[in-house]
Amino acid sequence: MPRETASPTDGGTLVIRAMLEPDGLNFLDEAFRDGWTSRTMRNNVFEALIEIDPVDYSLKPQLAERFVNSADRLTQTFHLRRGVKFHDGSDFTARDVIAVLDAVMDARRPTESLRADFVDLASWKALDDFTVELKWKRVAPFSLRQVAKLPIYPAKSLEGDWAALALARSPVGTGPFRFDSWKTGEQLTLKRFDGWWGGKPHLDQVTFRFVKDHTLATTLFEKGTFDLMTSIQPTVWRALEAADPKNAWAHRGYHRLRSPDNSYSYIAWNEAVPVFADVRVRRALAMAYPSELVSRGVDLGLELPTTCPYYLGSNKCDPSVKAHPYDPPAARALLEQAGFKDSDGDGVLERDGKPLRFRFIMPGTSVRLGKLVPLLQEAYKQMGVELVPEIVEGAVLNARIGKRDFEAVSRVWTEFDVEQDQYQVFHSSQIDGGSNFAGYSSEAVDGLLEKIRGEPDPVARLTMERALHRQLYADQPYLFMTARQTLDAAKTRVHGIIPSLLWYDLRRVWVDP
Repeated sequence: MPRETASPTDGGTLVIRAMLEPDGLNFLDEAFRDGWTSRTMRNNVFEALIEIDPVDYSLKPQLAERFVNSADRLTQTFHLRRGVKFHDGSDFTARDVIAVLDAVMDARRPTESLRADFVDLASWKALDDFTVELKWKRVAPFSLRQVAKLPIYPAKSLEGDWAALALARSPVGTGPFRFDSWKTGEQLTLKRFDGWWGGKPHLDQVTFRFVKDHTLATTLFEKGTFDLMTSIQPTVWRALEAADPKNAWAHRGYHRLRSPDNSYSYIAWNEAVPVFADVRVRRALAMAYPSELVSRGVDLGLELPTTCPYYLGSNKCDPSVKAHPYDPPAARALLEQAGFKDSDGDGVLERDGKPLRFRFIMPGTSVRLGKLVPLLQEAYKQMGVELVPEIVEGAVLNARIGKRDFEAVSRVWTEFDVEQDQYQVFHSSQIDGGSNFAGYSSEAVDGLLEKIRGEPDPVARLTMERALHRQLYADQPYLFMTARQTLDAAKTRVHGIIPSLLWYDLRRVWVDP
């Protein structure tokens, strides 16, 4: 977008296309910790003690007006802002912070991912109504960034059975926008909170319109329905690049926004399935992945190949790690070394009488997977592997992944930060209830993850992070495919839209009258 020169104006509504409708809005609950819940709620409805700056990714005060690290870096003291109100009119105090941490650390609550973030937290207590003290078991370099991702809700809203409370449908926070309404299948609306401690956001209202179907979303985009169109498909993006009269509406009325995300697409192999417990099979499938064909035919050059779970814009990915070249004959040879042979001549390899066949679960709404999976089927067929697509509804897909009831699945991992702690994704302790749903277990990786978490020196930590990248690529728990990019467009009437790994800072956005 061009550099802003106009002075902000107050008022108006921002309509945003949301590709997915959240299942719920309680960001403490494991079931609802997805990308669109974060985009909708974080820094808008709920806030944290400290925040990650969306421009330079430094840490700065939010609900805590200041915070102090002890000399040994094992104790953090947060001095809370006074006079902060929740959207329901109640006062924000240390009691609310302690109630949130109590909930996160309660094994009876569905807070597995957050609990993994705070596994090294030794104690938490209120020193008075506006001072909170956290003590850590060891130096934890990610601890403050984890605090910055911890949403603060009123203590009273966390009491009782979460499934029976309004917390998931109408959360109460301290942010610049308050929850207003949620029409299932249609839209979610936030309205300006005039009691916000930070002043006054420019927008009166933010409406997230749920449009999963990309074809319908593109039609509505062309009609001008959205002030901020998100998740533009590669074919549409490339078509809009052309200086064609039929694109005049887009060139005249919108600024296109293309920026890198800290996000990657991957295929997870469930290692509870015997065939995927064999690393040779996982490596062979990586060798038969037609990356150049996918880049040209599916992503149209708008995503970047990756072998790494870290942000490509950082230096954490080891440059010596190269993707396996596309080589189906070599992949088949590796499978034969693993004991697979086509004994009955049907074109499918077998081992111990069992064919090398797996089911790939996928949502029917995914345009990208609808193009990608047939390419994978053909590539894998050449080396004697049969991929069987299984289309399921989105809610069913998530439930099956949570129960590890799948053989292979493609997902996208997104981190709204430049820093990443990979513990919850790849540590073996996170197989049951955490994010390690592929069931990956490696003593070497566990050791690296634990050392990374306790290493305060960024240079030493970088060495271990690159070693982690090397080991993960060697073990292939995931077939890393692409680093994603934001492909969005904002109307020219929209100002203050700045791409960030944290997503757009709606506190700073305004619209022309």
